[in-house]
Amino acid sequence: MALADVDKPRDPLATLRISRSQPAPPTRNQHRWLKRLLVLVLLVAVVGGVVAGLMSGALERLPMFERRLEVRAGNVSVQTGRAADATVVATGYLESRRQAKIGARAPGRIEAVNVEEGSKVKKGEVLAYVEHADMDAALAGSKAELAKSRAELAEQQVAVDRTKRDFERAEKLRPSNVITEEEHDEAKFAYEGAVAKIESLKAAIQLAEARVGEAEQLKENMFVRAPFDGTVISKDAEVGESILPGGMGESSGRGSVITIADLERMEVDCDVKEDYISRVVTGRGAEVAVDSVPGHRYKGRVRKIIPMGDRARATIKVKVEILDADEQLFPDMSGTVYFLPDETEAKPVTTERRVFCPTDAIVTEGSETHVWIVGEDDRVQLKEITVGKANDSRTEVVSGLSGGERVVVKPPTKLRERQLVKLVE
Repeated sequence: MALADVDKPRDPLATLRISRSQPAPPTRNQHRWLKRLLVLVLLVAVVGGVVAGLMSGALERLPMFERRLEVRAGNVSVQTGRAADATVVATGYLESRRQAKIGARAPGRIEAVNVEEGSKVKKGEVLAYVEHADMDAALAGSKAELAKSRAELAEQQVAVDRTKRDFERAEKLRPSNVITEEEHDEAKFAYEGAVAKIESLKAAIQLAEARVGEAEQLKENMFVRAPFDGTVISKDAEVGESILPGGMGESSGRGSVITIADLERMEVDCDVKEDYISRVVTGRGAEVAVDSVPGHRYKGRVRKIIPMGDRARATIKVKVEILDADEQLFPDMSGTVYFLPDETEAKPVTTERRVFCPTDAIVTEGSETHVWIVGEDDRVQLKEITVGKANDSRTEVVSGLSGGERVVVKPPTKLRERQLVKLVE
């Protein structure tokens, strides 16, 4: 039995045992090192936060890292003469009283453009034309039909004269019975038929003339003519391009070839605040300053007050015509309109320099009045001023400003001395 037990193989699973022993608890030295590591991590975090805060403050004190406060700026202007007494001041853009985009009245491909930008044109002058060889052929055919109808009329007139003489001869011979009554009637009917055909041929001529006129009009539709005297301000298409009357973009073809404007009749399209529109009177004088012509004032007159307000902007559109426009004025130039008071209320014109500041830039605190001036380094400086009469959106400055300064419009309350700012529109 003992030998049999030795030779019998053992079950591997029977040798497996699960350890019931617990891991050894950390020692006192291990606890000490864990506490030191935790303290070190917290210390590094605190020191890093302090250093980051100090670095951030130091960087912000450097000009290249200093935060800029966004503000809007206005200009302090100097006015002389009648413009200094203006009741309202408004800005706008120049436009021609008459301006038109011109194209052919029929679709086709442009064959020639006879003008360039800046060309002076007269009313009726051909500016460009579309290919029209087919129209020339149609017109030639219509004229040939007209010539044929006129030749037939002339030929028929000869026939009328001949049949008339035959009929008159028959009238004389019939009483003497030289000719029979039948021959007399034949002569009569031949004459009346020839006369009737004259009317038919005249109607054919009228029809042929109408067709010639139609062909001429179709050909005329291929020509682009100036509707009034003016100046070419843009070429909207070139030779070889196709145009389509009423075209809306390149996919459907261009609609116009030339844009002309009457530069001798210029006006300013400007917006006046609703609060001041009562000071603007149609027909009253104005002065116009154009940015591109510094130091010069054009004479103006209020031509029209458009009876429609802009709800979003609270403004009314006003058209001011320029009475002494010259070759220096072009459409879409920016300009400033000074609406003058009634001549009976106007003060004597002087050459005294008067300084005006945007009213929104003036801050009054108690008995002190000041503005924030933006320097060349984009830093602001507080400047005390003495103001005079406020008129529209500008206020006269008696002392403190000399003109040409940039001032902060509607300055924020957190603005401080020597603060770096960023100018925005």
